[in-house]
Amino acid sequence: MDGRIKRWGQRLLAIVLLLGISLADADLRAQDRYQGEGRVLGVDEEKRMLFVAHGPIPGFMPAPMRHGFTVHRVELLQGLQKGDTIRFVLEVKDEVLGISSIEKTKESK
Repeated sequence: MDGRIKRWGQRLLAIVLLLGISLADADLRAQDRYQGEGRVLGVDEEKRMLFVAHGPIPGFMPAPMRHGFTVHRVELLQGLQKGDTIRFVLEVKDEVLGISSIEKTKESK
């Protein structure tokens, strides 16, 4: 009898742990989109990269940084020039964090 109770307890513990891990994973994926603003430092269409000096990105990067981001579609880079100020959305697609939209702000040249 004690063996069965112990096995049930172990199974229950395993279920609770798996449920907790699942909920934690769901919470981490709850926000797969982040909005930021910054200034274009450079564009590399061949590598689909945008280099930006950006302010804090709420929920993702608390401090301003200079960073290179992959863009999900190379067309997003067309017309961007060094010095342009932009708003952008970082989004996870196919397990890759990259820029999914870019909008020049009025401060751009």
